Parts: sequence; structure tokens; C-alpha cells
Amino acid sequence: MRVLIVENDTTIAENLYTYLELKGFVVDAAYDGNGALGLLQDLDFDAMILDLGLPGLDGFGVLQALRKSSRTPIPVLVLTARSQLESKLTAFDLGADDYLIKPFALAEVEARLRALLRRGPSQVLHGVLRWGELEYNLDTALVSVAGQNLHLSFKTRQVLEALLREPGAIITRRSLEKTLWPEGAPSAEALRSQIHLLRRALAEAGAGNIETLPGLGWRLEQEAEDVPGAGRA
Repeated sequence: MRVLIVENDTTIAENLYTYLELKGFVVDAAYDGNGALGLLQDLDFDAMILDLGLPGLDGFGVLQALRKSSRTPIPVLVLTARSQLESKLTAFDLGADDYLIKPFALAEVEARLRALLRRGPSQVLHGVLRWGELEYNLDTALVSVAGQNLHLSFKTRQVLEALLREPGAIITRRSLEKTLWPEGAPSAEALRSQIHLLRRALAEAGAGNIETLPGLGWRLEQEAEDVPGAGRA
């Protein structure tokens, strides 16, 4: 598995590089945002570890560029000293898949990377999931509403996929957390953040709502006339 480390602190970058190589990863490193985008254009990576406080183009700028790219986005683990909720929500909104605050344990970085990458051949699913005008193409990882693309992070797309596979059914917290974080959710608020981001994206696109059923879970909710269009193509 090829991983790109984007970190301007050379000591942290070297520690990550050495540790992940010893664990069997193929590793490359960039020390600023523009350098990272250059490597992403030239090479194929399975995941990226991204610092937010980069010189020049910062981590948010890298995430924005990735979101606008026509290529299928790679999983991104943000590794930063910024612990504010606003920074976390912004990172997730721009396409980050996980968020780890410095200082950190190298073993935890590895565990989170493997959780992001744990999608073997048996888990590759084909086709298009639909709910009214909302479509999720599993082959291209593109989500659209009435032909307009929605830019969602890897984790947020996982939530959407779970909801779309059983449209109208209640999906439990335990089920979603097991899907998103096989080794355990990073925090009690992790799933809530992903639901919030997906709910906001769907609302802005006019694609229905995610209904919360206290103590039970979540389900997709749309206008009655849209429901007959739901299903799997």
C-alpha cells in the first residue's frame, strides 16, 4: 500500500516515514501543499497523511484541490495540532476521512490507515444506488443529485451507502460505526459529525433528509412522490 505523507515538520515526517516503511508500506513524502499535489498528479497513492499547517498551500487547500479533481479521491487522514471543532468540521467537509490530533502514537496512525484501506476485492461492489434524484455510482464513487455532483468524503460516502442499501429502513449506530471504523470509533462524536455533514450536503442539494430516531438510528426520509424512484440499478 502506497502512502503519501504531507508534513512540513521534518522530524515528524521522518518518524512517520521510517515507521510505516518498517510496517510494510511504500512511502513518499512532501513538505508543502503544492509539492503534495505534484506527487498526486504523477503517482498513484492508496492513502494520504495530511498536516493542515503547511507553508504556502495549506492542508485545507490540498483537500479543496483533491475535491475538485476528476480522479477518484484517496482516503485522507488529517494529522494536525489543531484540536478545535471548527477545524475538524472544515476538514471533514472538504473531504477528509479521519482526523488525528498531535501528539500521536505511531501505532495509532498505522491502525487508522489500515482501517481506511481495509476494502479488499470481496468488498468491491458495482452498480448505482438510487433514492429519488439522489444517485451513488459505486464504480466511480460519484454522488449526484439530478445530475449535479456532491463532493463527499470517503467516510461520509460510507454512511450514504449504508442508508441507500436499505432505503427507508432504520440503520443503527452500531451498524454504521462497525462499517466506518472496524477497530472502534475514534470518539463518541465521530459518527455524529459524519451524519451532520451528510445531512447538510443532502439538504443543500434538495435531496431529502436523514431522519433521526432517538435510541434506534437513522433512515433516509423524502417526499412521498420521490419514494417510488428508490432502488438499485
